[in-house]
Amino acid sequence: MQFIDGAWTDGAGAAFTSSNPATGEDVWTGAAASADDVAAAVAAARAAFPDWARAGAGARREVALKFKAELEAQKAALAELIARETGKPRWEGEGEAAAMIGKIDISLKAYDERTGATATDAAFGQATLRHKPHGVMAVFGPYNFPGHLPNGHIVPALIAGDTVVFKPSELTPGVGELMVNAWDAAGAPRGVVNLIQGARDTGAALADAEIDGLLFTGSVDTGVMFHRKFAGRPEVILALEMGGNNPLVIWDAADVEAAAVVALQSAFITSGQRCSCARRLIVPEGAAGDAVVDALIALVARARIGAWNAEPEPFMGPLISAAAVATTLQAQDRYESQGGMVLLRARGLDDGDAFVSPGIVDMTGVAAEGDKGR
Repeated sequence: MQFIDGAWTDGAGAAFTSSNPATGEDVWTGAAASADDVAAAVAAARAAFPDWARAGAGARREVALKFKAELEAQKAALAELIARETGKPRWEGEGEAAAMIGKIDISLKAYDERTGATATDAAFGQATLRHKPHGVMAVFGPYNFPGHLPNGHIVPALIAGDTVVFKPSELTPGVGELMVNAWDAAGAPRGVVNLIQGARDTGAALADAEIDGLLFTGSVDTGVMFHRKFAGRPEVILALEMGGNNPLVIWDAADVEAAAVVALQSAFITSGQRCSCARRLIVPEGAAGDAVVDALIALVARARIGAWNAEPEPFMGPLISAAAVATTLQAQDRYESQGGMVLLRARGLDDGDAFVSPGIVDMTGVAAEGDKGR
């Protein structure tokens, strides 16, 4: 379903389905937005913008707090939907739902602290700073935090007086629908929040529309494409949160086991599908570093993997899809072919096509791309 100009409607594009990666069961089924649907959503947001901008911070605060109340009332259902659609364990879904609720007060506080009007004397007169709403924001949501991350764009934008066209990941459309339902129930005026579902074509149509800002969390390649697309349009706000390649340094660890726990949690929480996850572990050469690595291998090998609702509760669930598993195993093969030493081999598991065990590869003796030939 799409939510355009205050009404729920079927999309005019191709049908698609999201599924639980642990079981393959369908979670959400619907149709993608067509180019006309996208244009209608942007037009609705454009038409709603002047009144929403003039409504004032108090009125917008009231709607945001009602949205918070809606999320609190649906917290258990929201957490379960996040877990089912992403494959995360239930405890992770509950944590994400709580983070979404907490974002409202954080955003209201930030708005109060950072906005308003100030005037200061300058050498040639007076410098005045004023804040005002900017316009129509296109929000692109990722699959790994389908609620928390787009919520982190949408809530501040609406509080500031902007209007929104939200496209969730095609892998997690159900969570996006629940979020926008909550804004509707909270009394967001017609056109202020619009939802369009779909994959690449839908996203391309939204990026091509007359928007005033694009707020994106997702892959580096897509972020780079957006950056290039809007490079000559400084009037369009870009907020691009992309993947990381994060090093974790453990040096002179007083408690090797505790250090290994930190590394495990950083690298493999959300099955490693976080931009903030550690991708590289750097330890000193010799016995001290070996002790950390040995402790980490032993800990990771014991990590419980299972479906979102398995008992006892797992530490990590499946990847988002079987294709993601294939990409992971191909990366491991590539590292090994480059000279990496596999310390703990990642393997596809019998639990389902999207399940894979964690892996650790020692790349100490492999030259980085920039070091080759030196």
